[in-house]
Amino acid sequence: MLRSNSWDVNKAMDAIQWVVDWRATQAVDRVNWEGDVNLGLDELRLGISELVGVDRLGCPLMYVRVRRIMPRANQSFVLKRFLVHQFEALQFVTRKCTRISMLYDFTGFSMDNTPFHIVHFLVTMGIRQYAETTSVLILLVDSWLFANFWNLVRPFLDANLSARIVFAKSIDDVRVFVDDRQIPEEVGGSNRFQAVFKLPEINENSQLFDATRREVAEEAWWERVRGFEEATRKWCARYSGNVSDEYAERRDQAAQELDRAERQLSRFTRARNIFERLGVVDAASGCLRLPDAPQ
Repeated sequence: MLRSNSWDVNKAMDAIQWVVDWRATQAVDRVNWEGDVNLGLDELRLGISELVGVDRLGCPLMYVRVRRIMPRANQSFVLKRFLVHQFEALQFVTRKCTRISMLYDFTGFSMDNTPFHIVHFLVTMGIRQYAETTSVLILLVDSWLFANFWNLVRPFLDANLSARIVFAKSIDDVRVFVDDRQIPEEVGGSNRFQAVFKLPEINENSQLFDATRREVAEEAWWERVRGFEEATRKWCARYSGNVSDEYAERRDQAAQELDRAERQLSRFTRARNIFERLGVVDAASGCLRLPDAPQ
């Protein structure tokens, strides 16, 4: 939040408070707990988005087919819930890789694929709720209709998000950021990976009902939270500006322990997503299992 708010502490705190309120309003914890069960199966089967590889910096690459977004096929809240679930699934991946790159393919799209209320909702998420999720947004454009779409989007963008947007008029422009082996074959690359929707398996989320183990994991998580807070206080009070300072090392170690505790707790608070079900993402570590992906 600090980076997305130009290192203004007061603005960052306001943004955090806003996100906490938004997550409660949208029942994000419930969306994570229920997983694919209450999502629109049409969106999942259409293959609107999928993890296909990594960019040149090693960040996971999400490929989005804009032409497959069908807002008229479902009520708006169904598509919004699907978008929230997708971004939440990406949070699990970015814990290991920090950020994710997104390739939006506007080939063959129409304005019906980008209604105002959905575009506004998606841009708002990119600016406020998930401001630190994306590394670069590559817009692959080959349609004159895009000018109308861009006029619709541009007024809502802030400086932080605008700086991450790159326009690509051809596949050669995409290759500047993504190796040809990682670019999907359907847009001119050599990556033949295609995700096929797979329904949840029976009892794959049985751990969500294990209250005893969840309480143990939650208590361990709270212990790590307190440890991280204490390490951060000491780091702030005695920070010398030297990255090798023992307090900085202790804080880094506390952060790693907190991350492991969070992953352990998430087993009891978050249903498996499509990326884990297909074996694209390791359920334990959050690492990609795609070729050339960082481990």
